[in-house]
Amino acid sequence: DNEAVAVAAIVCTFWLWLRSVRTPSSWPYGVFAGASYAYAAAAWGGGPIFVLNMVGVHALMLVVLGRFSTGVHKAYTLFWVIGTAGAIQIPVIGWQPIRSLEQLGPALVCLGYQVLCFCDMVRRYKKMDAREFVRFRVQAVGVLIGCVLVVAMLLYPTGYFGPLSSRIRGLFVKHTKTGNPLVDSVAEHQPASAGMYTSYLNLPLDFALLGGIVSCWKRNNGFYFLVLYGFIAQHFAGKMSRLVLICGPIVAVSCAIWCGFLLDQLLEPFLLFLGKKPGYTVEDEEEQPTESDSNGNATAAKEKAGAKAVAAKGKAKATKDSAKTPPKVAKKSSRKAEARVLEEWEEEERPGGAAQFKKALKNGIKEAIPEDFQQQYSDFRKMFDSTKGMTIRAVVAVAFVMYTLTIGGTIPRIVTFVRHCDNVAQSLSNPQVVYSVRDRTGKTHIIDDYLKGYQWIDQNTPKDARVMAWWDYGYQITGIAKRTSIADGNTWNHEHIATLGRTLTSPEKKAWNVIRHMADYVLVWAGGGGDDLAKSPHLARIGNSVFPDHCGDDDPKCNKFSFYSDNTPTPMMAKSLLYKQLCPTHASDARADRRSGEPGLVQGGAHDPERIDARLQGHEYIRGKQGMGQGPQEQSVRCPRQLVLRRPVPSSS
Repeated sequence: DNEAVAVAAIVCTFWLWLRSVRTPSSWPYGVFAGASYAYAAAAWGGGPIFVLNMVGVHALMLVVLGRFSTGVHKAYTLFWVIGTAGAIQIPVIGWQPIRSLEQLGPALVCLGYQVLCFCDMVRRYKKMDAREFVRFRVQAVGVLIGCVLVVAMLLYPTGYFGPLSSRIRGLFVKHTKTGNPLVDSVAEHQPASAGMYTSYLNLPLDFALLGGIVSCWKRNNGFYFLVLYGFIAQHFAGKMSRLVLICGPIVAVSCAIWCGFLLDQLLEPFLLFLGKKPGYTVEDEEEQPTESDSNGNATAAKEKAGAKAVAAKGKAKATKDSAKTPPKVAKKSSRKAEARVLEEWEEEERPGGAAQFKKALKNGIKEAIPEDFQQQYSDFRKMFDSTKGMTIRAVVAVAFVMYTLTIGGTIPRIVTFVRHCDNVAQSLSNPQVVYSVRDRTGKTHIIDDYLKGYQWIDQNTPKDARVMAWWDYGYQITGIAKRTSIADGNTWNHEHIATLGRTLTSPEKKAWNVIRHMADYVLVWAGGGGDDLAKSPHLARIGNSVFPDHCGDDDPKCNKFSFYSDNTPTPMMAKSLLYKQLCPTHASDARADRRSGEPGLVQGGAHDPERIDARLQGHEYIRGKQGMGQGPQEQSVRCPRQLVLRRPVPSSS
């Protein structure tokens, strides 16, 4: 469905974004990242909020980590402008990216990026040193914050900013505490359980943490995005079970990193035998600069693609800066003082800010390491890549592979995982309107009540009929019954949904006075564990959230609309339209009198002519026949599963 399509678009957007900030010259990928974001917004209503905020928070993190550059500025600006321009073309999104509180953050980050780019332009033009640049940038950011506050104060009274949606509030507060009964009533908004993680993530989840640890040795821009994604996905999935969906990509990526790391370690000794240059040699040690990269390995930085061209530019600018600021003399006289090789994400040596602070901190930590320890590490690395070391590593690699393939149990786990994935895929792909169950004797039954009920509507109602039902059935009414539905899963108007809840849980006369202006038929379902009778307390609460007079100000949770401990309905429920439609034999006045002008009965049987006795989903299915205008022959304490379609009859009939 939409979420399945959107996950592919979300992963594509994230990859293009990370590709655009890999090096300062890769910013053109931001164009494609913005287009992919617009596609994700069109595929899934919840997609744009997650994608936009993930990229926005990562862009802000790059600034905090001192990794801002003109390349990052161009990439994020293109992403936000193109993506937002595409998203606002979608009717259900509209101008939310620049009005909704949950999407304003990335817009402010984009505005801040423009200010930081302006500061860099002024720094280069005036050739500021570190102290002057820091002072100027603080002043510019302060002016930006002041202007934003003034604009917000002017626009807030006009109602320009939209409030946080109930679903977003549900990510930060306890379930059932969002203040919106409609959101609280949806089961998938409950916190995810440990069993759900095991079922949907399974084997890769066991290695995801190991992949994250391995990534610490290569702390590029993508690594910080991985950490950020993992934290957000884990936190929000713990708040809302449906968001386990977004844990899939990050778990798969982390597991793949771990598998790739193992594969590298297993193959490297054989590649060294074939002539690959070792990763640590005596020559590299002698030429190692005083300031290492974030991985502690300057050689690796030299081997990065495109680093030489960027390094040449950095050295030239570093020479200009050195004319103003005398270079720091290294304490270790055994190391040569050379210009630092820039990382793949760096464009130049930026004075001041987090980058310079991190560089000084790393140098301080390195100088605090005893020289004897550094010499021991150097000797170990040379031995590790020597002929003797390669032989030992090759033997260990072969032994590890043999252990994995024989007694390690990895192969059976992989086979089980593949079989589990197939089973889960089949269970998620099966239709929900037709499904199979087993009775107490083990016999399989095909439950097609929903399908036959919708087919009956298609065959026995006018083509232009409007059907009122709870929003859960809206898509099926439209797609299978081919009739107009009053509400479905894409109805964003809370008042619209609340009107349905209020009407269905009101007394018959009051409900009919509203329904006759909105619909031709009322559709309700009975007989299952999640039938409309079980949902009805939620319907009443949702209606009361917009119309407080429904249950009264003294009962905001509509406790008066419920069941007693003996499963008998409260007076308010017994009088409601929904209860009388579902259980007519339990209500003395359930049968409508057409002469009174109240709703008449048009009931379509959703059963086969004969239904054998079987206990399904904890309820009794009674043998009986149903037809036009004919009720069930028998009923248990809970109504048997049936389609009940009632039509409001004008008072003149």
